[in-house]
Amino acid sequence: MFRLIAVLVFFLFFSLPSVSQSLADHRSAPGPRRDQPTTRDAAEDRRALSEDNRISIVRLKVPRKARALYQKALDAFTKSSHAETQRNLDEALKIDPEFPEALTLYGGMQAAEQQWGAAEQRLQAAIDIDPTYPPAYIVLAGVYNSQSRFDDAQRATEQALSAGANTWDVQYEIVRTFMGKGQYENALATCEQALRGKHGTLLHLARGHALLGLGRYPEAATEFKTYLHDDPAGEGSADARDLLQKLDIVVAR
Repeated sequence: MFRLIAVLVFFLFFSLPSVSQSLADHRSAPGPRRDQPTTRDAAEDRRALSEDNRISIVRLKVPRKARALYQKALDAFTKSSHAETQRNLDEALKIDPEFPEALTLYGGMQAAEQQWGAAEQRLQAAIDIDPTYPPAYIVLAGVYNSQSRFDDAQRATEQALSAGANTWDVQYEIVRTFMGKGQYENALATCEQALRGKHGTLLHLARGHALLGLGRYPEAATEFKTYLHDDPAGEGSADARDLLQKLDIVVAR
């Protein structure tokens, strides 16, 4: 029994995927992705994008041709065509090397391939160019969380909030930071607050992990089932199924 619980705890953090691995600069993505948004997710992301564009003159000044190439890169990224994504981003950045969205998507793509150093460099460049662009901080927080750099991740999420981030994904990375530090009560409270006002399938996965860390196994199992119902092929679905099997044994005992 103890060994089984130890295995469950091992999965707590490492089976919780990063936003950066599946979303990157998801606010602008028009098509399906591995963590497919619900209608509420997509509507929220469109509102966030319009708010970002009102704030940032830097992004509004990006040449039309560079933005068209960026849109092509986004389309390729949602289809998991990273070679085409990179080609279009390289061309866009040749036209405008100080294109925050392109740099952020590039960083997200590199994070998805676990090229942490390169991803961090791109994302930091995007932030230096436009400190008002929340997605760069959020993806950077995911990069830090994936490397167990939880203090750095906390600073990145705080900067995202200061820059006006109001979508579920920043709360999700905050939860990952709490989970990494073993602060399960804080992780659960953040999940529950986020789920009251926003919707994101990964938040259900994160809430399940927080409940698991607190030893609330039946509730954790219910949350994993909710996540799998909403996103059966999502980034964390295989690990969620594995955890459910182990939880069934624990609960049965």
